[in-house]
Amino acid sequence: MDEIKIAAFTGRKDDPASFFRMRQHFSALKSMGLDIHEFMHPCFKGCWHRGPFKVVPYLPQLRKSRDCDVTWITRTLVVGLETIELFLKRPRVMDVDDAIWLSKPLGSISIPHLAPRMDVIIAGNNYIANWFDKYCKNIHIVPTSIDTTRYAVKKDNTDSDKFVIGWTGTSSNFPNFKLVEKTLAKFLSEHKDACFKIIADRAWESELIPAERIEFVQWSREVEVEALQTMSVGIMPLFDTPWTRGKCSFKMLQYMAVGLPVIVSPVGMNNEVLSKGDIGFAANTDEQWYDALESLYKEKQLRAKLGDKGREVIEQNFAAEKVVSKLYSILSNAVK
Repeated sequence: MDEIKIAAFTGRKDDPASFFRMRQHFSALKSMGLDIHEFMHPCFKGCWHRGPFKVVPYLPQLRKSRDCDVTWITRTLVVGLETIELFLKRPRVMDVDDAIWLSKPLGSISIPHLAPRMDVIIAGNNYIANWFDKYCKNIHIVPTSIDTTRYAVKKDNTDSDKFVIGWTGTSSNFPNFKLVEKTLAKFLSEHKDACFKIIADRAWESELIPAERIEFVQWSREVEVEALQTMSVGIMPLFDTPWTRGKCSFKMLQYMAVGLPVIVSPVGMNNEVLSKGDIGFAANTDEQWYDALESLYKEKQLRAKLGDKGREVIEQNFAAEKVVSKLYSILSNAVK
């Protein structure tokens, strides 16, 4: 069979979904025989393009992409809007790692219109797959994966004098801190050798936690892993909503990859990951969050045990080298 050409329409260079769902796999897919042609949005966050005009940079690439055999699209090209997706060559493969049908301004209209016109849907979890099932029958569940070489197990800091409660993500997720802010404030006031470290695009200002107890690390791909490795525990608080049920637990997976125990809200895919092994704690109430933090603070060996199991779960289920073979099969079979 002739080499299969894939037109991969990705978001900005700094778009996490484009990187972890698609771009990090390009090299491996090429080595497996797929000819990947990336059509990346050339702008960064804050670019002058607004609303539907965000699709403008893709227009010169539209004609070039038609020389390929398969079109692979990250979500929709403009969040919450239908733009040129139906002008892209078939077969069309749409990759979805969020509940994009809830995206503003018109996700509830554009996604039900686009989904039946996609030949394949790659869903990041069961919740997303179940929603798309009524529109498309060719659905594959592929989790967001971790490069286990890059996300190495953290250096042993069980003897560190500081207990670091860690979180990584974008500032759009800061509202979820309301679930744990009171508990964190109480815990930090009672444990002077603890701090809350945040890796994000901007700092978070708490109404209850003194600024000096919050350590902010400006996110970049170069510093993220090293910053994760300095943490004692990774947390993922989530309100239980239709949107958060579509989350693909990526923060949780990042913590586990570097050997951290986790404390998470048992929402959506978080439950599925928790069920794979003794990797940390599910917490719904203030008391559960506090007790989980206290247990990990007091028991260094428990931290190590849960962290080791978390890394094992990543290697067995979420490693990029395992996921890429599934992507290869999906993309190559899309032509048929």
